[in-house]
Amino acid sequence: MDIIYNSLFKIDINEASAAQIPLPDGTNDLRSYIIDLLDKIVSDPDKKGFEFESEKSGVKRLIEDIVNIKGDDYDTFSALTLELANRLHKREQESDKRNNLGVDLLKGIAVMSLVRFQDGMRKMIISKADYNEFLDVLSYTKRQGFPIKKKIYKAFVAEVDTTDNITKVAVYDTNSVFTVYWYRDFLELTQVHTDEHNTEQVFNVIETKILNPIKKTSKRDYIELWNATIRYFRIRPEFTLDGFIEDIISSHVPFDPNLDIHDLESKTRKQLAKGNFDSKFNIAPNKISKRFKNSIPLTPQIDLNIKDGIQNLKGTIQRYEEKNGDRWVMIKSSEGFDYFTDTDVMTNE
Repeated sequence: MDIIYNSLFKIDINEASAAQIPLPDGTNDLRSYIIDLLDKIVSDPDKKGFEFESEKSGVKRLIEDIVNIKGDDYDTFSALTLELANRLHKREQESDKRNNLGVDLLKGIAVMSLVRFQDGMRKMIISKADYNEFLDVLSYTKRQGFPIKKKIYKAFVAEVDTTDNITKVAVYDTNSVFTVYWYRDFLELTQVHTDEHNTEQVFNVIETKILNPIKKTSKRDYIELWNATIRYFRIRPEFTLDGFIEDIISSHVPFDPNLDIHDLESKTRKQLAKGNFDSKFNIAPNKISKRFKNSIPLTPQIDLNIKDGIQNLKGTIQRYEEKNGDRWVMIKSSEGFDYFTDTDVMTNE
């Protein structure tokens, strides 16, 4: 990644306008922080697709003017990004007054960069990195600064082709809910996909491309992963690609020694990266509640119907094998126990 242009602005709603921050020459902590921030945004898989509300959008016009800058013209880039920064500053002030929450929006810096990649693609990146409050261990006084390891930011990325046309835009937000003033008021964007669409499409890919193939080789791994996935979509308010992989795939300990978790992680990431949906969204469980059911064939006459994710799968369903080779599936059920009073009772003796 090669940074063509870069501008920094201080955003503080208590000030009259955005203030440009000179970027020092040479290697320093601020420059390193900005580069790390850009790398994090570019590689962040948890994004949401958007499009401009109108072809006449003021933000779209400014970005088009930026990507059409010819030659080495930092002054023009600086002037155009200052206009964007002041627009952001104004929208934050308006949002603060409108919400009237009694809590100021976090101060931070707006980072506006035009970068080029090895394949010739360029990206216009607009981000706001928020300050965070911390306690100085030397003076024991509260100070503000940028978190180094866990960066807090909102970002916008526009992909630009070789003919200077914007081909795709995406929004990133480390907040659990995408900040409305950021994408709607400031950037003048609308969502491409609804949460209902995302929930249905992502669940379908996970079920058909990731889980069902496992059933052919390891039924036990399949039912464990299926149950964990159902509980994820039932309980979690938000889906993120990294979060799902970490909580469901990476944490699974395979029963089948041939099931490679690293390969499964890679497969899941690839499948969910190429679909017509977002990789971060609020889960709408009502959209897929009918698919939270699974039927396991036990005998030609009996199926085990699972209607939802089971919190304690191992404590509810167990296996038993007799010395003569007979195999049993045992289900913990006080209610069901009374239906079969004329059958034998198995004990641990």
